[in-house]
Amino acid sequence: MDTLLKGGVVYPVAAAPVRDGAIAVHKGLIEAVGHASDFQERDFDEVISLSGQTLTPGFVNAHSHLQFSAARGKIPRGLSFADWIRRVIAFNASATAEEIFRGVEEGVAEMIATGTTSVADVASDVRCSRLVARSKLGSVCFAEVIEPREEEADGAFKGAAARISEMRKTGAKPGLSPHAPYTVSLRLFASLKSLAREESLPLMLHLAETAEEDEFIRRGTGDLAGLLAERGNKPGSFKAHQKSPVRLLGDAGLLDDALAVHLNTVDESELDVLAASRATPVFCPGSSWWFGRHKVMPLDAMFEAGMRPAIGTDSLASNHSLSMLEELRRAAEYFPSIKRGRLMEAATLNGARALGLNCGSIEKGRRADIISFKGEDFGGRLDSVFGAKRPEFVMINGVRMNAENP
Repeated sequence: MDTLLKGGVVYPVAAAPVRDGAIAVHKGLIEAVGHASDFQERDFDEVISLSGQTLTPGFVNAHSHLQFSAARGKIPRGLSFADWIRRVIAFNASATAEEIFRGVEEGVAEMIATGTTSVADVASDVRCSRLVARSKLGSVCFAEVIEPREEEADGAFKGAAARISEMRKTGAKPGLSPHAPYTVSLRLFASLKSLAREESLPLMLHLAETAEEDEFIRRGTGDLAGLLAERGNKPGSFKAHQKSPVRLLGDAGLLDDALAVHLNTVDESELDVLAASRATPVFCPGSSWWFGRHKVMPLDAMFEAGMRPAIGTDSLASNHSLSMLEELRRAAEYFPSIKRGRLMEAATLNGARALGLNCGSIEKGRRADIISFKGEDFGGRLDSVFGAKRPEFVMINGVRMNAENP
C-alpha cells in the first residue's frame, strides 16, 4: 500500500524542516519527502492528514534492558552502586519467567506509545531477546556477557557465540555486550571484540559509570571488589591497572566502534581516547537522575569534539520510565546550552548509525518510522516535542500503530 502523510511541518533531522510537508511511503520505506503540493493524493492508496503537527523520525532508544521492566518500583533509590547491583541480582533470581516476559511485553508497548520505534536491548536471557525481536520495534538484541574470571573466559566465549547463533535463528539482529570492565576479564573482552569484528556485530558496554568502578579498575579495591568476592571471585585476582576504565579499554584497542554507555566519570582529557576509538557515547539521563548523580557524561564537550552521542533509557531497575521524551527533557535539564536539534539527533539518527539501522531520519530510502506531535515547529526550539507526554501518531516500518496494534 502506498501511503501519503501530510503534516504541518516535517522535521527530517538530517535535513532542514519542510513547512506544509508530506512524506510518501512505499513498502515500509520512505519514497519521497517534500511539500504537500508536490504530491497528488489520487496516486496513493491512503492519505493520512496530520495537519497542525510536526512529524519527526521515531526515537531510537540506544540502550535498554527490557528484561528488568518488571522491576519497576521494586528497587529503591539511594542505594550504593554495589547494593543496587545486589538488589538487581536478587530481583532476577526471584522473579518468575512469566513476570519477566510480561514485563518485556509491557515495556515494548510503553516504548511504542511514547514514540520509540527502534531499540538497542541488552539481555542475559535469549528468550527476552526473542520477544523483543518479534515485536513491532526495530531492534538490535545484545547478548550480555558477565564473567570476570580469567580461567572461565573460554567457556563464557563459547556460550556467547552459541547465543548469537540462536538469536540469528529467531530472526533477531544480534549484538554483543561485554557488561563492563569490572565484570568481564580483558582476555574475554578481547575474544568478544574479535567475534564482533568477524561477524559484523555491534558491541555495547557499560563504561565509567561510577566512582566505584573507577576505584576498582585503578586499584582493585572498594565496594565492587567486595561484591565480586561475594560472587565467588578470589580477592587476589583483582588487578590494579593504575589507569581509568576508559584508558584501560582504549589502550587495549577494545573501544573501537563500540557503543559506550554512561561515561559519567569521564574527564575531558579522555575525550581523545573515545574520539580516536570512534566510540559512540550513549547518555542515559533518566538513570543518572534516578541515582542522583551530579557528575554525568560531558555531553556538551562530546558534541564539541565532533562525536555523535546517542541517548537511551536504561532499565526500569534504575529509571521510572521508558519514554525517550522524558530522556530528552532530562538531557535538556542537564545541558541547557545544547541546542535541542542536537539532542534530537542523539535521540534518533546517531543511535541508528551506531547500531547499523536504516532509520533515524526522514529521507528517501529510510525505514518509514515516523511520529508526530501537536504544534508546528519550524524553528529550532521543538517545543511540541519536548513538551509532549506522547506522540499523536506512530508509524513503524510503514505500519500505523495504535492502542490495538502495539
